[in-house]
Amino acid sequence: MLRSFHSIGQSFGKSKAIFSLAIISLGLFSLSSLGRASKDDEKQISSQIFVELAKTAVPSVVNISTLSTIKSPVGPAPGSPDELFRRFFEDFFGQGGAGGGRSGESEEDQPPRPRRKKRRALPKAVALGTGFIIDSSGLILTNNHVVAGADQIKIAFTEDPTETPTDGSVVGRDADLDIALIQVKTKKVLAAIKLGDSDALQVGEYVMAVGNPFAQGHSVTHGIISAKGRFAPDFPLVTYLQTDAPINPGNSGGPLVNLKGEVIGINNAIEARAQGIGFAIPINVVKNILPQLKTKGYVDRGFLGVLVGNLNPEVAEKLNAPKDLKAPYVSDVSPDGPAAKAGIQPYDIVTEFNGKKVHTNGELTAEVTAVPVGKTTKMKILRDGKEKTISLQVGKRPTPEEGKKKEKPKRETGPSHINTGMSLTNLTPGLRQRLELPKNTKGVLVREIDPMGAAAQSGLTAGDVIVEVERKPVESVNGFYAVVKQKKSYLLRVRRMGGDGREGYLVIILDLSKAQPETESDTDNDEGPDEDE
Repeated sequence: MLRSFHSIGQSFGKSKAIFSLAIISLGLFSLSSLGRASKDDEKQISSQIFVELAKTAVPSVVNISTLSTIKSPVGPAPGSPDELFRRFFEDFFGQGGAGGGRSGESEEDQPPRPRRKKRRALPKAVALGTGFIIDSSGLILTNNHVVAGADQIKIAFTEDPTETPTDGSVVGRDADLDIALIQVKTKKVLAAIKLGDSDALQVGEYVMAVGNPFAQGHSVTHGIISAKGRFAPDFPLVTYLQTDAPINPGNSGGPLVNLKGEVIGINNAIEARAQGIGFAIPINVVKNILPQLKTKGYVDRGFLGVLVGNLNPEVAEKLNAPKDLKAPYVSDVSPDGPAAKAGIQPYDIVTEFNGKKVHTNGELTAEVTAVPVGKTTKMKILRDGKEKTISLQVGKRPTPEEGKKKEKPKRETGPSHINTGMSLTNLTPGLRQRLELPKNTKGVLVREIDPMGAAAQSGLTAGDVIVEVERKPVESVNGFYAVVKQKKSYLLRVRRMGGDGREGYLVIILDLSKAQPETESDTDNDEGPDEDE
């Protein structure tokens, strides 16, 4: 699993998060233009390339500041670090403090003043970020977290202290990708920057990041593309560009440009535990959603209606696939989804989607969500060791709100259960047939295992069928957790296929004495968790 990303956009004034850092990415540079130059030419070019690049990119970059009202009336305690920071920023930015009674007196101690109905002002949060102009009509791209929840958006085009910031408004936003499109109306002549091709990037290419770090105004840093195809837990619908170009708070939403002066990424995140590890949203992903942001203000994404996990050697062997195959497999299918209508079944192994090979559940997610809703495409799968090509029509991905209303198919759990370190699923006729189980087999299937969890330490493995708990038959996931709900040891009877293909039964002690409670959303603990496509 990829290391956790940390938000890096610069924010002031919020209790407990005075400097709430927003997500920041990196810049890329392409050396292809230097490929045929002589050594003398290369020296001259190398000494001037970033000078010329800055002249090209900086005029299109804007500084974004937002003002948001903190809804909670509870503020930091007087004299606390948060309160000291609040006072500092009020003095620095010229913001007024909250109103109230005389020092040392509570409202109950003060005499009534009926003519003074002024209420205590709610605190304000100031956040700083970066954006860049993509159209001379005043369209600006930035990160959604830079402007999320903002009451006011101000755009500064230069570092001129006499410049009056221009009001901005959100045209469209995509919280799943962390992208926002802003519109400004101004008489200024705006310089739009060209959007490049992030798919053409190669690891090792030079890039430059432009932003507004720590409110220092237009600043540039440079580095290389360190890697491609990185994943972030908070934004699973896209793979990131990794760069070592220095990124700092306030750079969120700024452009990462190649040596041609084209934007190939949007600065979005950093690895807070390290130096020189930053991430950018590939610009091609953004270009795909721009038309929807401009016309609708939101984004509809592709959806299959399946749960997928990452193949491992043990599961691959059971599914008659090569042990070293790297690919996602289908662990569940929504009965009414596009995949079910096309004939996709649990345990199908997906090797290719829409003409592109996929090696992980994250790559499949990214490919599916990039396909326009309603488009008919093809998916290559392995089923029982045989390759098949299936045509299907991509559906519309549910919104987070819609997803919460729908229960995940055949993933039956209680509202809260103890952490066993494994994911379970009910046995269905289809699963019994695929696993070559007798029709009368009852129990719950161990779908995935957390290698560091209690189940793995007790000896359970993926593919086991738990048939009894505490000497009582178990027939469903809910039935299992109706018994297994305390921090203690449980006696399990488990059906397991042997290496010679013969079935066997084991008695295993599941020790949960150190387990922690978890909710349904936390049940997937495997390093390659299922994802809903």
